[in-house]
Amino acid sequence: RDWSSDVCSSDLLAATSSSSYGYFGGGYTPPLYINTISRLDFSNETVSDPGKNLPSERLLLAATSSSSYGYFGGGSIPPVTTNVRINTISRIDFSNETTSNPGKNLPTARNEVSATSSTSYGYFGGGFAPPYINTISRIDFPNETVSDPGKNLPSTTTSLTATASSFYGYFGGGNT
Repeated sequence: RDWSSDVCSSDLLAATSSSSYGYFGGGYTPPLYINTISRLDFSNETVSDPGKNLPSERLLLAATSSSSYGYFGGGSIPPVTTNVRINTISRIDFSNETTSNPGKNLPTARNEVSATSSTSYGYFGGGFAPPYINTISRIDFPNETVSDPGKNLPSTTTSLTATASSFYGYFGGGNT
């Protein structure tokens, strides 16, 4: 599919999904950081900007999802010249597409992070704090507590990606 005509021309954004929609949030459209959330309707592959955006502009973030919410974590905020890293987790409620910062944040401010999930937890792995880190932070979906359980990546890695099966999460690639 050619996304260039559908999704805003942005890079360094993150994506999450419900069973009906994919959500692309944040990013960078030179010279601006953006907070737009674009929605892909899985039933007909149309893309729209429903006007429910992240509470602040940011890029180099990661996203994961439970059955009810999408979580955008970490990233960098303006100004572009200083590349300020954050630990904020922003949430989109899939039932009404409202967004908020529920106050449950990553223990470490970082960008260039990756995320994946199981049915009970979301995992944010690696990133640049600085320096590069190997920390895997976990968000517990039922109560939204966030912790560093101590099970980390084998090496410090940034700009990695992640996926999951029914039993395991996998982090791959990146810079070490």
